[in-house]
Amino acid sequence: MGLLTKSAAAFGAALLLLAPSAYAAEPLQGKTIYIDAGHGGEDSGAGGNGLLEKNINLAVSNKVIAKLETEGAKPVASRTDDTFLRLDERVAKASASQSDLFVSLHTNSAVSTASGTETYFNSTYEGADSERLASDIQQQLVTSLGMKDRGVKEAPFYVITYSKMPSVLAELGFITNPPRCGQAEKR
Repeated sequence: MGLLTKSAAAFGAALLLLAPSAYAAEPLQGKTIYIDAGHGGEDSGAGGNGLLEKNINLAVSNKVIAKLETEGAKPVASRTDDTFLRLDERVAKASASQSDLFVSLHTNSAVSTASGTETYFNSTYEGADSERLASDIQQQLVTSLGMKDRGVKEAPFYVITYSKMPSVLAELGFITNPPRCGQAEKR
């Protein structure tokens, strides 16, 4: 559980650092931020090193939500336990909550030598703001965690394509990279 807690705290700190820099004219106080813990329930996502993506995403989500609350934001969670939500349900819940931002949290997988973080946006709705949010989150993750910068990319992932607010999907690292997991454990 140490890896999950430390990675979650690091990402939470990165998200908090991002908000004032990205939206300096709009402090977190009173902002509704939808935090989507990717996967869940029967959808485990990626696996590696004895961990499941759905569990890492949920642990990070819970930490981020707690930190956002201390900053006066109004976070809304896609899920708070190991339940399955369809992609359209995640988008509908974000819309119903009238969120100002949508952040979907994921953990990447590939060959065991792959490392780094990457953040995705889609330009369908709020494209410029989504790209700016993705760039700021990416910069904070790279700076805060010392991770390899895999860049900001546009992609057609459902949750960021159909969310009608600035939306990003952050890949927080590679669950399949044992050396990187060891580095995160030490943080």
